[in-house]
Amino acid sequence: MQTIPYFLKDTANSWYQSLINKPQDFNAFKAKFLRYFSNNNSINCLVNAFTTIKQGETEAVTTYLECFHQNICQIQAIDANYFTAPQILNQFIRGLCSSILQHVCSLHPGTLQDTVTCTRDFESAESEANHAQAVNLVMNGSSELDSKLEKFSESINKRLEGYLANNYAIYQPSQRCNN
Repeated sequence: MQTIPYFLKDTANSWYQSLINKPQDFNAFKAKFLRYFSNNNSINCLVNAFTTIKQGETEAVTTYLECFHQNICQIQAIDANYFTAPQILNQFIRGLCSSILQHVCSLHPGTLQDTVTCTRDFESAESEANHAQAVNLVMNGSSELDSKLEKFSESINKRLEGYLANNYAIYQPSQRCNN
């Protein structure tokens, strides 16, 4: 245990030197070392994941928000003050897909709650507009489709009538007898 300080450098050595109750055996040292440094490593991984969260272009705001919330909660469980409210807001906005990002930036919301409301309102309005457009296409497309089907049906009926008339004339016994 006396040689451990010679193998530690920088942050690890500072940590070891600051210990009031130094571990008496290697297993105790290992447990303390991992407990102290694994939290820093895990928070670094969480921060990296958090700062790279992006909403997909077709991903629902709710899905992005759930992922975002889950990540920030994991970080805050380790260190409640790791990010400030403006940093969290900035990261949320930076992760939005381009169409929603443009809308939100034009409104300049001041809080995360206002931003979330803006994104949900935009997505809802966009969804309603898409639905209305789809209904409009179906309605307009329906009359256009009906017209095309009617013309096709007329064409088929004329062909069928011609076919039946030719076949009917050939196989009609009364016509044969008259000829």
